Amino acid sequence: MFKSNLGVVDKDCANLANNSVADMKVEPITAEEEYMKNPDLKKEEIAELKKWMKTQPHLPQNVTDEQLILFHHSCYYDMDATKACIEVYYTTRTNTPEFFGNRDILRPELQHALKVLHYNCLPVKDPNGYQIIYHKLQQFEAGKYTFNDGVKVLSMAIDACLSVEGTVPGYIFLFDMKGVRLGHLTRLSISSLRKFFLYLQEGMPVRLKAIHVLNTHSLIDKILMLVRPFMKKELMKMIHFHTDLQPVYEALSTKCLQKEYGGELESIDELHEKFESWMKSLRPYFKDEEKFRNDEKKRITDKKGKHAYQEQDLSLQNLCID
Repeated sequence: MFKSNLGVVDKDCANLANNSVADMKVEPITAEEEYMKNPDLKKEEIAELKKWMKTQPHLPQNVTDEQLILFHHSCYYDMDATKACIEVYYTTRTNTPEFFGNRDILRPELQHALKVLHYNCLPVKDPNGYQIIYHKLQQFEAGKYTFNDGVKVLSMAIDACLSVEGTVPGYIFLFDMKGVRLGHLTRLSISSLRKFFLYLQEGMPVRLKAIHVLNTHSLIDKILMLVRPFMKKELMKMIHFHTDLQPVYEALSTKCLQKEYGGELESIDELHEKFESWMKSLRPYFKDEEKFRNDEKKRITDKKGKHAYQEQDLSLQNLCID
């Protein structure tokens, strides 16, 4: 099940102007604000989800209404899909500390990641009201790149947006491949890739709408060979590769792009510096978020000792990046 519903027209939260990300606020959005901007969101369904959570003793039992709203909205208010999303979300976060543990931006490894990589939660949304998450290499030496730390900061960027702004009609990832070399690919772990794509497709509580990849070059075939075993066809349809910027302008508008791309926003460096400052101000939020993890000792299993959540067992026999 791929929970991001392609082709669905978003009727809710599209017209609500919210500058929480642009202003880099710290205060979280409230459930009442969510109900005001999402007319299709029903309080009784959130209450039903809270009741269901109590029947799943391994899951965190103090999850907020605001978090449950994120899950339910991301799954287009489908109850079964929402429950599946919740299960993957918390199980992945519990079992993947390399992505979701020790998320203090002042830790040395994350400070290093911020020097090697650029991150922006772009302050202007696209014409559809979609939040854009931007990412690229800042230093091109492959030996300085660590995939797990990069994913950790990327997940922090998304979580920050979700905390202060809550639901939006959709999310877009904007990745610039400038400087990516074969050496970067050799530093990728198959296990980490599998976990990343599982979370991206099944557990991330956003409506993912598109992934735009800039400065595509010949290496893209090797990258796709590496990641395709983990990607569902619905995700593949969302990816758009660009060798020039005109299609990007048509898809996103120059109003929500940095000036290096001919856009009207501040520079990549300026926005990156503001992003790092925002992550520092949200340190208490990230520390508190790590309390919401599974207690696997309490998980209910069937007579054979199996449980509902099973990570995908993907065959990698034909994988080659040489």
